[in-house]
Amino acid sequence: MNRSHESAHARPEAADGAPRRCVNLGIVAHVDAGKTSLTEALLLRGGAIASLGRVDDGTTQTDTMSLERQRGITIRAAVATFEADGVAVNVVDTPGHPDFIAEVDRSLAVLDGAILVVSAVEGVQAQTIVLFRALRRLGIPTLFFINKIDRSGADPERVLRAVAERLTPALVPLAQVHRPGTTATESEPCTWDDPQWADETTARLAEHDDALFEAWLDPAQPVGEKRLRASLAALTRAGTVHPVLFGSARTGQGVEQLTAAVTEILPASSGTGDGPAVGQVFKIERSPAGQRVCTVRMREGTLHVRDRAVLGPDRTATVTAVEVFAPGGPVAADAVAAGQIGRVQGLDTARIGDWIGADTTAAASVLPEPGLEARVIATDPLRQADLHRALADLADIDPLIAVRPDRGAARIRLYGEVQQEVLTDTLAAEYGIDVEFHGTTVVCVERLARRANAVVRMGDPGHQYGYSLGVTVEPAAPGSGIGLAVTANLITLPMHVYGNADGYRDAMRDYLIAPLSEGLHGWPVTDLLVTVVESDYPPAGPRALDVKRTTELVVREAVRRAGTVVCEPVDRFELEAPATTLSAVLNLLGRHRAVPDPPQTTGTLTVVTGTIRAAEANPLRTALHAAAHGEAVLETALDHYAPAKTTR
Repeated sequence: MNRSHESAHARPEAADGAPRRCVNLGIVAHVDAGKTSLTEALLLRGGAIASLGRVDDGTTQTDTMSLERQRGITIRAAVATFEADGVAVNVVDTPGHPDFIAEVDRSLAVLDGAILVVSAVEGVQAQTIVLFRALRRLGIPTLFFINKIDRSGADPERVLRAVAERLTPALVPLAQVHRPGTTATESEPCTWDDPQWADETTARLAEHDDALFEAWLDPAQPVGEKRLRASLAALTRAGTVHPVLFGSARTGQGVEQLTAAVTEILPASSGTGDGPAVGQVFKIERSPAGQRVCTVRMREGTLHVRDRAVLGPDRTATVTAVEVFAPGGPVAADAVAAGQIGRVQGLDTARIGDWIGADTTAAASVLPEPGLEARVIATDPLRQADLHRALADLADIDPLIAVRPDRGAARIRLYGEVQQEVLTDTLAAEYGIDVEFHGTTVVCVERLARRANAVVRMGDPGHQYGYSLGVTVEPAAPGSGIGLAVTANLITLPMHVYGNADGYRDAMRDYLIAPLSEGLHGWPVTDLLVTVVESDYPPAGPRALDVKRTTELVVREAVRRAGTVVCEPVDRFELEAPATTLSAVLNLLGRHRAVPDPPQTTGTLTVVTGTIRAAEANPLRTALHAAAHGEAVLETALDHYAPAKTTR
């Protein structure tokens, strides 16, 4: 960890000794809307950096990975800090590409507020809508920043109308733009002494503030600026209205106004430094020495160096070092307190998403698991073992990257092609391993074709374990998962090994994981009932290992006899597109084997719902970009599994 010569206090203090307000701010946007450039502009305005970095030049503060600098995109969330008006603002820069939506979602959960950046040229784009819906779901107060007003083709008014139509009508513009699309463009802040703007803004706020509405109607109680500012802040913090500002991150236009809005309107971090430490791990890196460095948002209490941190019901770890974020970069500290974001060492068993202490406040992620899987091999066969270790290491950083063995290679779960390319570059740059990906496909399951049974007994040729077991496997209802029943005589169960019948059943459920994790076609086997019909062991009693190995052997044989059917995922989709593109959209749905419901058109938008094979969802999404002029939003969620036309 980088250290300064002086340690920071657990909580930064203002000049008068009072605790300094802290705002943990997320900046989110569709890729290329300018969020990383806006982060640079805010840091410059706050005095945290001396000059602007450029994404294209790879000189930004938050894109620190070499791959981020090479590609000009944000891959992992990063934190940088500036100060304004006595407020410490931790800026969390998040990825914009859909392949890294997991990184975005984990970062959103630790925010006090967010800035959603929208390009004044391209306007509301597909990922803009997805991100705004995620912010609404998590209840995060959100400001809009219409960026790139100096670019040729900029039309802030058009974009503002699109935001109102596609995202939310509850907007409160705080500035007006002069000469958009030119180098002479200017974002002029609106003032409360402008009677027309003040009246329009009062009307917007009064729609959601009953007390303000009553005061507004009473001529004997003139509504003053202080009351209006308080209403704007309260409604914004509640997520009811959304202030809108305009500017250019490249030139700095509007950044001062945005900074003022962040410190005045968005809520400060809640929580007290007293009591047990409660925090959330949302990022993990490796130090140059290979140690795990956890980025933690503290919710309650204070975490000190040498504290014993609780990571779960059966895991603890000793904090060996702490850094807190400050202008110019992280600085060594004795502790990190509620409301702050810190980098913590010593949490060697922690994973992204883990809680320190009790899980109390943050909304749970509802992200689906990655829907694609690919086979990955080292181009040098002698490096295959090194590849397995490297993938396990990366899975620690991102637990949504699930890895499993596959005939001497490995199979890995992915969100998309860009993530696959980034993993290829990461393995080469950080581990020196060149790899190839093959056979990318959607993640399927296998279901039993019929009922079957299998049995092995002590003394059978080739059976070396001191335990006899017979099972029956049979198909169960779709979505039921793995069921276990026991009809064998309880006297024949090895309860002396597991304590009682319930202990035996619990152990058997664990033992079913391995034989059912990979069926006859390489996919997990699910939606079945396994029934133990026979059990026996010698007078001396079996070892737990005998029971485990025998169970795996017998269940695999029963599944082989039953046969399996590969079932591919079928998603429920909702597609939103301009009404003028409906014909082209329906044509695409047909070509991609979707089964649409009747479309619903309201105003200029059409919404189509239905089902589609998951394998067709990404190709459809790509084709929609051209058919709907980049304005279509396709959201999918697993609905059910259906027999696949081909197997792997």
